[in-house]
Amino acid sequence: MLVGIGLFSVLNGVVKAQMEVFPPNQVILFRNAFALVPLWFMLLPLGGLAALRSARIKEHVVLSVLFTGTLLCIFFAYSIMPLVDVTAISFTQPLLVSVFAFALRLEKTTRLQWLAVAIGLGGVLVMVQPTGGGPVIGGLIALVGSAMGAASMLIQRRLSTSDSTQSIAFYTLGISALLMLPLMFYSYVTPTSWQLAGLIGMGVASGICQYVIVRAFYHATASEIAPMTYTKIIWAVIIGYLWFSEVPTLDVMLGSIAVMGATYLAFRSAAAARMTI
Repeated sequence: MLVGIGLFSVLNGVVKAQMEVFPPNQVILFRNAFALVPLWFMLLPLGGLAALRSARIKEHVVLSVLFTGTLLCIFFAYSIMPLVDVTAISFTQPLLVSVFAFALRLEKTTRLQWLAVAIGLGGVLVMVQPTGGGPVIGGLIALVGSAMGAASMLIQRRLSTSDSTQSIAFYTLGISALLMLPLMFYSYVTPTSWQLAGLIGMGVASGICQYVIVRAFYHATASEIAPMTYTKIIWAVIIGYLWFSEVPTLDVMLGSIAVMGATYLAFRSAAAARMTI
């Protein structure tokens, strides 16, 4: 999960540049469609099309819809409210994972994990310091996106018990791309040759990153993995400084320390739980 988050953080820098030219649905389409290329080569050793056989197609469809909805909600919220507000709201996703897992009795959540989630969320709020200046509808849409993202994490975990990592990623990205295809008739922006190459390259890289993220759910529970998503803020600090010349403030540094502490607590809780089994 930590490696996947790091790779996706670099990819997000590319996506940010693409969003200045193309509408969100077009970026999502290219991102997901061309991600299928590396995933297909990963499926070949498993039997190609035979590896895609699944008795849980309905769950794959639900996961894909939630995944697509998450991306659309977050992107739309960015367009109508301050970026820091959306970022802060999106970090409620790990908290919602633990809440959903506990409420549905899908996974056990220890007190140490609850503490890790609370500390991580507090560190994020210190860093982004939401202004509260955005419209209410924007906040609600961002929160809905976070809730769908949390639900998708739980479904990925359930599917990983019967389906391969590669097939989960292939179905999720493939169905998501198909969902975006009809919208191209209304908002397609014709790219130049270089822009087209960039969109395709972004998609191929996304496929590799998606595989790493999904693979994490094979080795750990959603509640254990959830607090680790906070580390994307640390990557954002590094990439922002090296790529966009953004100097982190003291608040960002203090918040990053809190995030790293939360990740350590999550690892410690998971290790202690395994020792008691």
